[in-house]
Amino acid sequence: MSEQSLPTLPMWRVDHIEPSPEMLALCANGPIHRVRFPSGHDGWWVTGYDEAKAVLSDPAFRPSGMPPASFTPATVILGSPGWLGSHEGGEHARLRKIVAPAFSRRRVKLIARQVEAIAAQLFQTLAAQPQPADLRRNLSFPLPAMVISALMGVLYEDHVFFAELSDEVMTHQHESGPRSAARLAWEELRSYIRAKMRDKRQDPGDNLLTDLLAAVNQGKATEEEAIGLAAGMLVAGHESTVAQIEFGLLAMFRHPQQRERLFGDPSLVDKAVEEILRMYPPGAGWDGIMRYPRADVTIAGVHIPAESKVLVGLSATSFDPRRFDDPEIFDIGRAENPHLAFSHGPHYCIGGALARLELKAVFGSIFQRFPALRLAVAPEELKLRKDIITGGFEEFPVLW
Repeated sequence: MSEQSLPTLPMWRVDHIEPSPEMLALCANGPIHRVRFPSGHDGWWVTGYDEAKAVLSDPAFRPSGMPPASFTPATVILGSPGWLGSHEGGEHARLRKIVAPAFSRRRVKLIARQVEAIAAQLFQTLAAQPQPADLRRNLSFPLPAMVISALMGVLYEDHVFFAELSDEVMTHQHESGPRSAARLAWEELRSYIRAKMRDKRQDPGDNLLTDLLAAVNQGKATEEEAIGLAAGMLVAGHESTVAQIEFGLLAMFRHPQQRERLFGDPSLVDKAVEEILRMYPPGAGWDGIMRYPRADVTIAGVHIPAESKVLVGLSATSFDPRRFDDPEIFDIGRAENPHLAFSHGPHYCIGGALARLELKAVFGSIFQRFPALRLAVAPEELKLRKDIITGGFEEFPVLW
């Protein structure tokens, strides 16, 4: 294949939710492909399910942000103290252990009722809006931020402030320089967390910031690492869940028979959430996790030189027919659904249980609360947020 004919990422979905024909055609030709990334650099895209799991669990591949990261994007968060995605081995395990209690089964169970109460409160707020109303502004954007505020142990009233900072950080990752919007927002977010963490010395509780403060006091982490861990949990946990709520709702609107199944049998909500996660993992068309092989490697018979860009396509793996029956069909009753929406291996998303809880709170009752909920515009009129890797929409106008 000539340099000029290399497939180019991103490969946008049809009407925002149907898999790209180009992606499906590529996947049919094998589990790994040489492609051109938006940066203009060439690399490899892993679309096979088994091959993706192998790369994500293999220590021969290092994560983004670890030196010497060839062609690493100009970003304010890769390499930041405490950013879990940029650490590996013992360091990664040490930092992950510090935040693990905040996402334990016990802690998630404690917060479950709060999540349901937050969703009910936002449903009520949405119902009071003149129609059409922006569901993004009234539900998908504030809900994850309000849940994270409860998890961290800060005031609900703060959620708008740090959610907007999180959005600013993720939207302007392509910018560089000390005065870039992303860097300024990241530093402001870290300053906010630093102040709130110090408040926990006088007002401790069963929350993430108290856990992090204890880790600093016990010498398990530096203050800067603890701040970075909190900021990372906030940014990663907020933006991805916002998009999954929106894509999940759009899928239900586009597949009314599946919506009717869920409306008629709310017990399907767990499977519905898993199918939403399978079909719409975090990403805006070129979603994935970048890895760099330390030495030359061979994957599925394809030779890859050391330090090449290897993108594990989480969304693409969901359409691997070797692992999923009829993968192109959106089926909320799918019996087996071992998707990779939360990654795999040492970097498996630590907040997966919380994200599932939030999605379940929305999809478990939104159609009972708003039986006639529908888009106020044609799906193709929705404007995809292409400037942010997690995707989602600029607005999501609805009627009910």
